[in-house]
Amino acid sequence: MLVADEVQSGAGRTGKWWAIEHTGVQPDIVCMAKGIASGMPLGICMTRAEIMDWKPGSHASTFGGNPISIASALATMDILEREAIANAAKIGDQILARLRNWPAKHPIVGDIRGRGLMIGIEIVKDQTSREVAGAWRDRIVELAFEHGLLILGCGETSIRLAPPLVVNEHEAAVALDIFEECIAQVEKENVGAAALAGASA
Repeated sequence: MLVADEVQSGAGRTGKWWAIEHTGVQPDIVCMAKGIASGMPLGICMTRAEIMDWKPGSHASTFGGNPISIASALATMDILEREAIANAAKIGDQILARLRNWPAKHPIVGDIRGRGLMIGIEIVKDQTSREVAGAWRDRIVELAFEHGLLILGCGETSIRLAPPLVVNEHEAAVALDIFEECIAQVEKENVGAAALAGASA
């Protein structure tokens, strides 16, 4: 059986209810949490009735049936269906369109990847060798925080952008302006003038 872990990628994050929908593959089981209740403690395992053949009472949970978390999930699902999933797809496309030319402009930017509002930017010492630049990535995250922008390091050398699904065009543009300024500053601190000149040519 195929189990889709949609804890981070589900609940509209990628511009569809579930990230696996982008593939055309239908999973047997979907696991979800986090975004499904807007951060309230809730985890859900969803599957077809013929697979979930447990008898009543065969599975228990300390936090199961929390009425506040269930109310939060219902309110979240309403917002997702009304506007947030479509907004994640729209704003995500706009962000990715702006990011696509960053490797040509910035020698420390490697791969750009993502769907909806789950986007990764790889920070490298060299675009050809893809040598990791974890310390440079950490410096960008630190500078962004100092300028009021919260971004996350991911893996050895990447930065993950995961803004709220209700982010608007102006907020996304301001965030990208700050982000790009931080990248430019780290380049000035670490990359030779010749490389910078070549990237901007």
